Amino acid sequence: MTDSVKRLCRRQGWEPLTERHVQAAWYDRSIRPAELFTSCGESVHVLHPGTWNLGPGPDFRNAVVEIAGRRITGDVEVHLTPGDWTAHGHADDPEYRKVAFHVTWNSGPSPATLPKGIATIWIGRSLVSDRGFSPDHIDVSAYPFARLPADERPCCRRFSQDAALASEILIEAGAYRLMLKARRIGRMLNAPCGRGCDRRQLFYSEVMNALGYSRNSGAFREVAAAVPLETVLAEPYNAESAFMVAAQFVDWRRGGVRPGNSPEVRLRSAARLFADGWILSLLDARDFSPDVCRKMVKALSAGGLMGRGRAGALLANVIVPFAIAEGRIAESPRWLPPEDLSEPVRLTAYRLFGRDHNPSSAYAANDVKVQGLIQIHREYCLQIHPACEECVLAYTLGSLANPAARSSSVGM
Repeated sequence: MTDSVKRLCRRQGWEPLTERHVQAAWYDRSIRPAELFTSCGESVHVLHPGTWNLGPGPDFRNAVVEIAGRRITGDVEVHLTPGDWTAHGHADDPEYRKVAFHVTWNSGPSPATLPKGIATIWIGRSLVSDRGFSPDHIDVSAYPFARLPADERPCCRRFSQDAALASEILIEAGAYRLMLKARRIGRMLNAPCGRGCDRRQLFYSEVMNALGYSRNSGAFREVAAAVPLETVLAEPYNAESAFMVAAQFVDWRRGGVRPGNSPEVRLRSAARLFADGWILSLLDARDFSPDVCRKMVKALSAGGLMGRGRAGALLANVIVPFAIAEGRIAESPRWLPPEDLSEPVRLTAYRLFGRDHNPSSAYAANDVKVQGLIQIHREYCLQIHPACEECVLAYTLGSLANPAARSSSVGM
């Protein structure tokens, strides 16, 4: 904490101010000042503060802000002082290339390392002028999920009146998402892409992609391309070593990754998973009944190769879409074993069901519903509806208040 901030806080008699307080002030429109300005004196109107990022990288993703009437979309990084941009090493970090707004509590000259075009927004000036403001009034532990706008979201109001409709919407959205995945796989299966892009190699590449999680999915694909499936099957005893050699030529994103989930650990699991070729038998699976799906997840996670949640994600993101794409099943199952709940899933669930909902009964026990939350997040919640009132989903749910309209309207 800088001396200037210390002096400011002591002058006001506040508890110590942290970046978390400033993040909450930016995110929560009940705290965020109505009038904000850039360091150049231009007016700032926040249409959407962005999605709170709990992982490495900028504090908020995909914010939408009007500056002097110009609408700008980009990421947001929050600091106590402008110089923290340099002190925290963001200038050379590719995670911060899409930052469009540098929100700071304190004023000061923009650091030389701040890329041109990034607007610096000083939020502290407006808040300190409010005699009723104090950082200790902000419950920083409540953000971002526990702190929702004072009024319920339109979807929450509708779903609280009709749990059956909520379940139906999630399953339809999830089935649609799985169908989109199947269409993508179908296009790749039918594309004339040359040697190494056959059915089994594509399956192998998609599984590797899933094992990389979102942060390193591309890197795992690169390893799969460098060490083709036929090589793994021909020399299973060398699979792990081949993966590790290929990994030396790949750029890994390691920030925020737990040691047990490091790329090396997951590559070893991948080598064991493909070495005996058992997983390739799932390319011919036709039965995706609940009992069979549970057995698949149990087999995939046997021996500590991966957790049950990751095995569930693998089933939903790769194995089932392949079966749909190849016509082994006509449509998505209505139930799949659950996967781990990601940040977008939890955030969307809070918006749809409120902070006091029970995840296990609403969606967490069925991965088709989890997939539905992801689809709703991407198709609706990521769109710019600052207060949700203009959201197409909320409008449609309102029209479904009449049960007679439901049968012809439900679907994504």
